[in-house]
Amino acid sequence: MAGSGSKTLKTARNIFFFLAIFSSLVFAIWWLWQRQPKTPTDEKKQPSMEQIKPQKNTDFVKNPKDSQILQSAKTEFQGKTNGEAYVVIVTNSTSTIDKSEKNGEFKIPIELSAGLNLLEIKIFDNNLSPAGSEQKTVYVKENEPLPQNWQIFAGSVKGILDNLITLTTPTGEKSVKKDTKTNLILPSPILSKKPTPAPDDSIRIGDFAIALGETKDEILNAQNLEIIRENKPQITKKVSIAKILTSAKANKFSAKQNEENKILDFTLDKNSKILKNGQSAKDTDIAKDLNAIIVYQDEDGERLIDLAYLLP
Repeated sequence: MAGSGSKTLKTARNIFFFLAIFSSLVFAIWWLWQRQPKTPTDEKKQPSMEQIKPQKNTDFVKNPKDSQILQSAKTEFQGKTNGEAYVVIVTNSTSTIDKSEKNGEFKIPIELSAGLNLLEIKIFDNNLSPAGSEQKTVYVKENEPLPQNWQIFAGSVKGILDNLITLTTPTGEKSVKKDTKTNLILPSPILSKKPTPAPDDSIRIGDFAIALGETKDEILNAQNLEIIRENKPQITKKVSIAKILTSAKANKFSAKQNEENKILDFTLDKNSKILKNGQSAKDTDIAKDLNAIIVYQDEDGERLIDLAYLLP
């Protein structure tokens, strides 16, 4: 009997140890599982910064249209932005800045130059953050109006295949067709002992071409085709959002550029225009801590002001 009791006790003790070890193992597995990173499947994802960025303005200029031929240099830019914004218009010859209405609509008068006008339009919201940009090409012909169905294609010659010329323009590649009736205007030949090449061979890759004519099936049939090799048309002006650091003295002032957080020195000349809250102003109105939209170009080692639009 004693031996039987001892055996029973030993068996019970083994069962107890087994259960204790098994329970410890289960607890250890559960403890480790609790510390594993969990996928937040039930939590709502927060919108990223990219998702909550304001929508950029695109195709906001309704007039003039790209490739349009205008009969007057005095025209009006019309369009609509996504709410109130500053509209900056820069061309290869002039620039202007104005503000749209609260509903985003704008009508901005401007006087362009005769002939080719390359246009760059930039939008800045009320926080002076970039809100969109657009490029256009127009042509002004005042004294001798051209047919209303004519357009202009202008850009760098990318390819030549027989009588078809491919241009790289600010709004993409465009095709121009030349034939025997095309009025071809070539650059004046440089004095050389070599024979002057034939007209067809004188159009080169990299030349700047200005083509006028009727467009059919997205190909412009050139009636007039001008080739420019030197001093090619381009927009050299730059637009900067800055905070003025010093008042203008001796036609110079400094400002801190918002985009790259750099301090830049600017120079005024007799052709520089200054506006304050949309009204004509003087260089004495350029004061420290004012925000400004500045249109300038690099010339002779200086940043020469074309237009300074002063803001509070």
